[in-house]
Amino acid sequence: MKARSDIYPVYFLYGPEDYLIEEEIQKLLNQTLSQKERGFNFHVFNSEEHNSQEIIQTAQTLPMFSQYRFVLISEADHMDEEKVEALMEYIQKPSPSTCLVLYGQTIGPWRAYRKEIEKVGKVTEHPRLRGKALASWVRKRMQKKGKPLSEDAEEYLIEIVGDHLYDIDNALEKVFLSVGEKRRIELSDVEEITTDVKISTVFDLTDAIGHQNLEKALGILEKAMESGAISFKKEQDPSKMDPVPLLLSMMAKQYWSMLVIKEMSAHHREVGELVKELGTSPWNIKKLVDQGKNFSEASLQEGIQKCHQTDLAIKRSRGPKDLLMEKLVIDLCRPVNPPSPPFRKGG
Repeated sequence: MKARSDIYPVYFLYGPEDYLIEEEIQKLLNQTLSQKERGFNFHVFNSEEHNSQEIIQTAQTLPMFSQYRFVLISEADHMDEEKVEALMEYIQKPSPSTCLVLYGQTIGPWRAYRKEIEKVGKVTEHPRLRGKALASWVRKRMQKKGKPLSEDAEEYLIEIVGDHLYDIDNALEKVFLSVGEKRRIELSDVEEITTDVKISTVFDLTDAIGHQNLEKALGILEKAMESGAISFKKEQDPSKMDPVPLLLSMMAKQYWSMLVIKEMSAHHREVGELVKELGTSPWNIKKLVDQGKNFSEASLQEGIQKCHQTDLAIKRSRGPKDLLMEKLVIDLCRPVNPPSPPFRKGG
């Protein structure tokens, strides 16, 4: 049962990816109502604050000076059974001139009625994008802007930002605006924009530690501590952000990833398996494999433990942060179990 212009009378959208849900809602709204028509025909209800009778009455009312009426219900997954049953009576015989859209984080109590809804409308799940699907989304996003990303830049962006599309889109917009007339975005462009405490900074720091170069490691630490971190979320003030928790977290993650890769590589696991197991990019795996050669398994375990101990010491105010971080780097540059030196013939 479809109304004209291929608009269903009922939609149920759910899942953790708010970005895609909001994008679909906006698309449906644009298809059904012009800006001028929205004043009389666009209604937003909250499932917990409004009763089902009010929603049904609005949905059954003919649109004013428009082909459609658009009714949006948020937090549909929080509806109690009584409200769901009342709305289902409407959904089984919906008004063809109304586009009723329900959305929530999960399908919730509507799971039992999914097939009934799909007889007249459409149910769509929007999970977090992962792996190739996420990379494809990032690629298409920048292609639309006319500035394609290099593969390294794409993988790095996903690694540093994560899989939340709002954060990724915000980062992509910053990169897009920063490169000016440049037609293709490279890894260096993304590194400059995404964060001052970069993955590359942590790679450099742990690399210096792996080579037991204390002077270089302390220099990198000082620079990272001074720079702070840039937030991807608009509501956060970068000037108020403390770089220490991020730096400690990334260092601990670096040590843990190197340890996992070293253990898995000992069992001759392929790069593809490592990517799947760790949920990271091939670009990052290659870097970690190379860097892990400078560490023994024992020194990596020690690194994870010392990062954790420093984190606890900072949280319990056992000393100034900068001094505790310096002590951490000094301790890590003098591991209890350094990697064995390579065997050399002769002398």
